Amino acid sequence: MTDQSTDSPAEFEASLEALEALVARMESGELGLEQSLAEFQRGMELVGRCQKALDDAQARIEKLAGEPSSEAAATGSAPDTPTDPDDVPF
Repeated sequence: MTDQSTDSPAEFEASLEALEALVARMESGELGLEQSLAEFQRGMELVGRCQKALDDAQARIEKLAGEPSSEAAATGSAPDTPTDPDDVPF
């Protein structure tokens, strides 16, 4: 799998649309086993591209908002987080 960056919203949208079309083809039941496997592999590549784009966007938002990154939260360097479910702000 090539590590192609999804640099623009248009590329993200194109990847998402391709993934949706691929899922529709697979759900139709008209593909053979080999075609289904090839489509599944392509779908996983598209999912990876979309997830990377979402992760990059989240990192940019956190940077702009001045919030700690998810890596900082994972290492315990984030500010106090509520442990009581009733303290969650949503």
